[in-house]
Amino acid sequence: MHKAAYAQSSNNSNAGFGETTNLSLPNGKSIPIKYIINTGKLLGVVLDKSRATLIATISSASADNWNLTIQIPRDVVDNKKEGNADAPFRVHVDGKDATFRETDNSKTARTLSIQFNKDAKVIDIIGSKSTVQ
Repeated sequence: MHKAAYAQSSNNSNAGFGETTNLSLPNGKSIPIKYIINTGKLLGVVLDKSRATLIATISSASADNWNLTIQIPRDVVDNKKEGNADAPFRVHVDGKDATFRETDNSKTARTLSIQFNKDAKVIDIIGSKSTVQ
């Protein structure tokens, strides 16, 4: 059995981001995850620490081209290569490789813009480490 962390959405306003969801950790603490989603809905976020994967559950309606922009704190999930340099994340939508780009990168967070189509349900953001306690 692995420990998972869960998130609930809130409608707090953030500069540059429309929404915040709070990632609840097994220790009772929570970490804010900022995001913007066009027309769809982010239903929740779960951290699978054992796989260094942030899993976003989404709901999309009838339009074709959707986008989720999400700011990922580096201690939640990060992806590094040798020499501790940043490496691109792997992103899957419903188990298939997704089209995405990294739009921002700081010492504390990385921001991804992820495209998905109607009827998409799950986005996996896969890194190499999760150091959140």
